[in-house]
Amino acid sequence: MTSTHRLGFARGARKFLFCGFIVLSLFGMLATSSIAALITLSDDNSTVDFDTTSSANAYNWSVEGQDQLFQQAFWYRVGNGPEQSLHALPIGFQLASNTNSDPNLDTLNVVYNGPGYNIEVTYRLDGGAVGSGASDMGEQIAITNNSGAPLDFHFFQYSDFEILGTPGNDTAVFVNANTVRQFEGPISLNETVASPAPSHREINFFDITRDNLEDGVATTLNDLLPNGVPLGPGDMTWAYQWDRTIPASGIGRTFIISKDKRLNVVPEPATFGLLTVAAGLLFAGRRER
Repeated sequence: MTSTHRLGFARGARKFLFCGFIVLSLFGMLATSSIAALITLSDDNSTVDFDTTSSANAYNWSVEGQDQLFQQAFWYRVGNGPEQSLHALPIGFQLASNTNSDPNLDTLNVVYNGPGYNIEVTYRLDGGAVGSGASDMGEQIAITNNSGAPLDFHFFQYSDFEILGTPGNDTAVFVNANTVRQFEGPISLNETVASPAPSHREINFFDITRDNLEDGVATTLNDLLPNGVPLGPGDMTWAYQWDRTIPASGIGRTFIISKDKRLNVVPEPATFGLLTVAAGLLFAGRRER
């Protein structure tokens, strides 16, 4: 067995075990929770599956029938304590709803209750017309301090996309302080943070970042990759971190993060040309080294 095959097997085995853990955990949670954990949003050419009570969270985003996502989930910490999965907090409220003219559920609102704070996450799926290859998901996170003292809060978004459904062939790059792009050939995923800009960020190979978020000690994302410098190809993941002291009262006691993701599984001509040139330059650089 070659080293490449061993790496691919290890990756697949780890993901298989991770999914198995989620399924087993889910059975236990469903036995004790009246709030459904599994939700599917659907709009035009797109569906997104959620397990809101495990760190799988958003684990499938299919566009034109092709799944592009393994995991997008959130972690947090208070002060210098270790990070915790947001999805392990009890859910105080959850509602999937239809906000347009078709009969499908396209919006999900979940409120997680912590000690002295709550975190409300809203997702809205906006699929493209069948055959367009485009899909969009807006997200908003509202963190509210309900305690009587300032809250030293750190919030993390972790994303593990698998463009074209295959790990190991992707490249990721920070376009600017607010935007990340992950692509395989001409197929791409872009996320733009509308506000505020992240305090820290990280692109890394699976599953370095996720392991750091779960190692029981406080983590700060590494900020190593400059804008415009790609990392890959490989099994890429990326993460954002927001650090904020949230006051105990007034309008400022709710900290809001707004962002938007866009998948393009059918390349636009201009995008295809640019990515082809970029891929050629990366390949030439690898051969030269």
